[in-house]
Amino acid sequence: MPESTTNRSDPAVPMVQVRSLTTVLGGKVIFDSLDLEIARGSISAIMGPSGTGKTTLLKHITGQLHGDSGTVLVDGQDVARLGREDLFRLRERVGYLFQNSALLSDYDVFENVAFPLRAHTKLPEDLIRNIVLMKLQAVGLRGASRLMPSELSGGMARRVALARAIVFDPMLILYDEPFVGLDPIALNQVLKLIRTLNRELGITSVLVAHEFAAIREVADVVHLIAGGKRVASGTPSELARGDSPWTAQFFGGALEGPVPFQYPAPPLADDFGFEEQRA
Repeated sequence: MPESTTNRSDPAVPMVQVRSLTTVLGGKVIFDSLDLEIARGSISAIMGPSGTGKTTLLKHITGQLHGDSGTVLVDGQDVARLGREDLFRLRERVGYLFQNSALLSDYDVFENVAFPLRAHTKLPEDLIRNIVLMKLQAVGLRGASRLMPSELSGGMARRVALARAIVFDPMLILYDEPFVGLDPIALNQVLKLIRTLNRELGITSVLVAHEFAAIREVADVVHLIAGGKRVASGTPSELARGDSPWTAQFFGGALEGPVPFQYPAPPLADDFGFEEQRA
């Protein structure tokens, strides 16, 4: 029996296993034999400098992209080897919170949350209604079910998107920059929701984010990726105290380090023609 079948739903097997993943896009190496694991039931953060492939990694987990080599296993299944129907079944068990919430502007809050149920099931209307209201209650917005997206604050929109992400009771939720643009009150609400949903529903959460202060409040483990590799892993406190050049620059805010301030360029004198003037 193949590994992808025997490992499924085994508590001892990580929810996500990235093994020697190499990905090249547009001639640029995004991942260079990347290895990373996400434990079941954990809240794990993926952090790193801009452009290092954090959102791209989420796309590998959902099967939107495949690497040039290596494997990505989700619940013991090799995502790249799944057929269309099996991939769709896996995606139904994975919730995704988009960076901009991605609410449908012509639908009210209720219909935004109901949309996946209407698109992928044949459930009766009364059951859809009960499920949607329960999910909205979980994020504190049952009373806002008939508001339009244009009437929502940024924090409310993020919470509606979260209600939609859990409508199928997923085993895994992927958060792409969930804290961007939130005021302190909304940020605290979203942090509380992530913790509560993870604990009460027994799900696994993966967050891509840059806000280390928020990550320290919610994440069990942080994986720092840079240069196509995982350069550090640990609890937020461990990484904050880390003395590697990567952790010192990324979490300490140093201007210079492994990530240079200056984008590669020829010598400044060449651009201004100083050599020609001296000749």
